Amino acid sequence: MLNTPQQPRIPIIESLCRRHLYPKTPLPVSLTITYLAEGAFNKLYMASASTDSSDSPELKVYVFRVSLPILIEKVHGVPLREVWPRMAISAKEEITKQVASCVLQMRALCRFDGIGSLYCRGALEEEEGVDVLDAKHDAYVIGPRRRLKVRRDRGPYLNDHDYVLALTQVELEDMKLLQESTEDAADYDKDLAEDAPDIVRATHKLQDLLPSILCRPSTPLGALPSTPSGASPDPPKGEFVLYRHDLSLSNVIVDPATYKVTGIVDWECVGIIPTWGDTYSQFLVGPGAHEEPEPLAAVETDEFLLKMWDDWEKVRLRKVFDGVVGQCRDSGMQELKREFRKQLYMLGFSVRFVERWLKAHLDDCRLLAPN
Repeated sequence: MLNTPQQPRIPIIESLCRRHLYPKTPLPVSLTITYLAEGAFNKLYMASASTDSSDSPELKVYVFRVSLPILIEKVHGVPLREVWPRMAISAKEEITKQVASCVLQMRALCRFDGIGSLYCRGALEEEEGVDVLDAKHDAYVIGPRRRLKVRRDRGPYLNDHDYVLALTQVELEDMKLLQESTEDAADYDKDLAEDAPDIVRATHKLQDLLPSILCRPSTPLGALPSTPSGASPDPPKGEFVLYRHDLSLSNVIVDPATYKVTGIVDWECVGIIPTWGDTYSQFLVGPGAHEEPEPLAAVETDEFLLKMWDDWEKVRLRKVFDGVVGQCRDSGMQELKREFRKQLYMLGFSVRFVERWLKAHLDDCRLLAPN
């Protein structure tokens, strides 16, 4: 069981800072503790310290990091990655059915009216200017997607148009920061900096096409849409689903003797996304294989042959997954939305790939189809 984390207490932080920074200082020390930022598993506080001395006043600023302690009950079993290589394809199919059943339950039972990250209620009280949405559960709220460094639109979002638009804005802001940084910066990427102008142009083209793919409802965050003649607005449909982005061989726990799923671990970064964005579990993702390869030798060591067989197995297992949860790679606008989002992720890897995609889809007018 996962215990609900408690918010760090300012007096305790102050006491720890005073104890370690000024254990033997005879002069009174003034400490001011203020919230600074947070990541997925840490919170940062700024400690401003000054000694009460008119002769030589001293002011120092420190950063205090509070890490999230996690205590969970251990379930029986081992990570799936430990047994996966020696499993027969029939056993892998059974495991895939079990995981797919878990995903199906999340899609059916865990539906929300907004897009963002899931937080314990009260976890964002110290962060000013943060919007939250009710998650229809007393213990949780929907808050912004986690992102540090730059203040930007991190959500939550009431519709998928604003969610994807924010992803494009993140790309533009990242490129701006990169172009303003110098080569001696620790995270400076020379190759990416050279592509930055092309990435910016491609991102603007994607933004221009966005309304053709995702309509934007005229509903501000926290408000209901207006309707003619005083009619009541439609209630939220709960069209967004709980998404476990890293459902991999490492965090699926199975009984090593029976290959039954006994648990799924590492839920710290669970989020909420549009239904069209929820596709295959991470361990099923891979390139397509059109033909079944030759059977492997009893002790095969050729990496190329092993990769070919792995790709073929994933194609077969994705069909098993679809048989439980329904077709993931559906046709029509949902697939096009996924393609569009994929281009945003590809910008930093190959802007030329994105440019070719834009040209191809503009030429055949696919992106101009009505939503």
